[in-house]
Amino acid sequence: MNTSSMSYTPIDLPSLAKKVNPKLAKVIPRCMYRKLERLLHVKEINEFFAAHHDDDARTFLDAVVSHLDLQIVIEGQGIEALHALEGERVIFASNHPYGGPEAMALFSIVHQLFPDAKLVAQSFLKFIKPIETACVFNKKEVKTLMEAANNRSSLIFYPAGYCSRILSNGEVFDYSWQPSFVRIARKQRMPILIIYTDGELSRKVHRWTRFRKLLRIKLSIETIFLVDEMFKLKGKTLRMVVGSAITPEMIDEAKMSDRLLADKLRQYCYELRKDPELVFDPNIVPTLPQL
Repeated sequence: MNTSSMSYTPIDLPSLAKKVNPKLAKVIPRCMYRKLERLLHVKEINEFFAAHHDDDARTFLDAVVSHLDLQIVIEGQGIEALHALEGERVIFASNHPYGGPEAMALFSIVHQLFPDAKLVAQSFLKFIKPIETACVFNKKEVKTLMEAANNRSSLIFYPAGYCSRILSNGEVFDYSWQPSFVRIARKQRMPILIIYTDGELSRKVHRWTRFRKLLRIKLSIETIFLVDEMFKLKGKTLRMVVGSAITPEMIDEAKMSDRLLADKLRQYCYELRKDPELVFDPNIVPTLPQL
């Protein structure tokens, strides 16, 4: 444990509830807090952050992978595809099956060869201080970073913006990929590397998603299970498939909109699940449902 671990302020759910909604906090029974603490693995998270809150980004990411005891298997073009692009600015884009641990694992791998890489992340990750400076949180920050004269940063995108859900065909896929990563790659002359990550959330999470939508609740209440889903991965194997690089020249020659190319790259990502050696073909037909 770090000698500075005493400076870490542990997560305390009752205190947090009082700050967010004092009236609601008064009526929440103590047993409910205990259940939430178990569901959110508060004790284990507090112990981890007490030991690692002062780490730099790479050390922290490696510690997350180690703590979860994730066995990462890389297939397809493999780590060699990353080595081939070393020294370049690259756009990495991947599906998002779990909503968190796979991002930490991919970030850990990428950071070894691309130390200036940034994760395009949701704003809540600002609270994870070791990786805050290794993330960009909105379009404005991405634009500022990309326009900096000395910018050497690669970017890691999860273009769906959400973890994968059961779509209209009854199967689990990402929602439609937002085309901003293609737009940046085109403008900045950056190659795109698609990485497929195998896996999906438990059926319980998907049942809650369906229940919420049935009641027309917009708030994604099922995300409360994501921490527990992450810890269920402990000791498991995380399979990643690295696709072929899509060069700036290929993007130019494809002569298609950012939206259409994003749809094709999403399709390609899921084709890698079945055929890890598949090379991207601009003529691929996007057949996956959007919602």
